Amino acid sequence: MDTSPILAVREVVKDFGGVRAVDHCSFDVMPGSITGLIGPNGAGKTTMFNLVSGAISPTSGRILFQDRRIDGMGMHQTFGLGLMRTFQIPREMKRMTVLENLMLVPAPQLGERLWASWFMPWMVSRQERRVEAKALEVLELVSLSHLANEYAGNLSGGQKKLLELGRTLMADPKLVLLDEPGAGVNRTLLRDLSANILRASAERDITFVIIEHDMRFVMAMCDPVIVMANGAVIAQGPPDQVQQNPEVLEAYLRGPGSSTWQRAGTDAEDPALDGRRT
Repeated sequence: MDTSPILAVREVVKDFGGVRAVDHCSFDVMPGSITGLIGPNGAGKTTMFNLVSGAISPTSGRILFQDRRIDGMGMHQTFGLGLMRTFQIPREMKRMTVLENLMLVPAPQLGERLWASWFMPWMVSRQERRVEAKALEVLELVSLSHLANEYAGNLSGGQKKLLELGRTLMADPKLVLLDEPGAGVNRTLLRDLSANILRASAERDITFVIIEHDMRFVMAMCDPVIVMANGAVIAQGPPDQVQQNPEVLEAYLRGPGSSTWQRAGTDAEDPALDGRRT
């Protein structure tokens, strides 16, 4: 069994002028895990995702993906290595169908080359059929098959989150960074999203790191959980241990809210927890 982390963050710092958004952060993400990254607003979570994905470069420190340094790489380069991310606000192609949104992802495609369309149309058609078959398979996985021919702009917020997940799966990722997948999603669709993430992890051997403010979602889905506050990692470990960490309770909820934290992590009545990890 491989015990090397798929992602290793080492003493990473990110400064924006006089503001330190990430302060000497270090943590590991193990292959096949669903890791939660939580913390209060302004803790530095999304900045960390931007650093890992290559949207911005660190001021100092190292980021390694499968033992290869990626700090300083651009997003197109990390994408090519199999590291994908989603955003808090989905970025779908609104005037294309759901199926077309997925078929657009794999690259390179022969149909993008003018000479191939002219001189090898049969090869272009063959590749398009393969891409379409894969897209239909992914739509089944993310429970959107019935909306394959719907314009993506007409989807609900929760359906767009499922589409965003589907688009990442089309690229055969090794590691997916999900930025608040449950935000604005009703409990029924959140249950579908949870089941789809678990299924993708198990069936496709995909590692996930999830930023999420819904503690029920995090505590049911994620192990381990990493907690950030004021740009630094203050705790990491199994969800039950993190819930009881006094430093986490102080930083995250400040006193009276700690009871809410504990209920959020143990509420078995929430239908979104059906199919939780065991």
